[in-house]
Amino acid sequence: MRKHLFIINPAAGLQDASTDLIAKINALDSGLDVEYQLTKAPGHAGEIVKEALASHPGELSVYACGGDGTLFDVVNGGAGSPRFAVTSVPVGTGNDFIKSFPEYTPEDFRDLRKLVHGSFLPIDSMRVGDYTSVNIVSAGFDAITCKNMAKYKSKPIIGGKNAYNAALVECLLFYRKHYLRVVADGEELSDGKNPLLFALAANGRYYGGGYKASPISSLDDGLMDVITIPTLSILKFARFAGVYRRGEHIHNPKADFVNHSVRREMQLFAPDPIPMNVDGEIIEMRNPKITLEPKSITVILPQK
Repeated sequence: MRKHLFIINPAAGLQDASTDLIAKINALDSGLDVEYQLTKAPGHAGEIVKEALASHPGELSVYACGGDGTLFDVVNGGAGSPRFAVTSVPVGTGNDFIKSFPEYTPEDFRDLRKLVHGSFLPIDSMRVGDYTSVNIVSAGFDAITCKNMAKYKSKPIIGGKNAYNAALVECLLFYRKHYLRVVADGEELSDGKNPLLFALAANGRYYGGGYKASPISSLDDGLMDVITIPTLSILKFARFAGVYRRGEHIHNPKADFVNHSVRREMQLFAPDPIPMNVDGEIIEMRNPKITLEPKSITVILPQK
């Protein structure tokens, strides 16, 4: 029998949604095998998934109730198990992963009845070091921006979605040059001598609270979209930022400095460990390799 495990992050979002979620979970069909647990710290969600897979011999549907960070922990707890399926119940501040399913609304993913009776879609993932990404991996300006975003999230005036924008302004002033050698499928995309603004590998489309970084990415095409952008002047960056947020930078004559291609593998090289943004989590890695793993994660989509 399939087990339905709801993992609730009470620290996600601007207010604790756990009371409302528990009430909705308790109101689900009595014939279902349903359980919920609350996380106590970052990384705890992954531990809960591993324990559930070890104790339950059947199929396991896990509902990550939080933001993209909760989803990251859940995915990395269950990745590699053929019995594991996952979805996001978006009660966090960013919730970028589900935006790659434009036929569904956030309300669809918050409807627990639709989710427990939903459909299953095998999607690709990306392996980087010891971690699994279902959305976007990046280095350079974007990773430093995500790293600095954490200190703004707790500020009541800035907080939430504006935290990314505040960190972006800071990094625009001080962190626009990153010397990264980039090799994708054996082809050198950057020699490491000329600075990059950033390099990214994308399975999904959105990150950073709504930036459409990889607008033509497909979650299940067996390829990842690789984008590199050279360092830009502040003025050129300012002109480019809106184009990038809207996802209008691919094949745009006015953004001909954007290098886009589809690949199966990418590796970054630098003298020092590189801060990597892996689905919103910042992890330092030495010369990280990002490898596409086709149809390796099963996602639960809301019932139509």
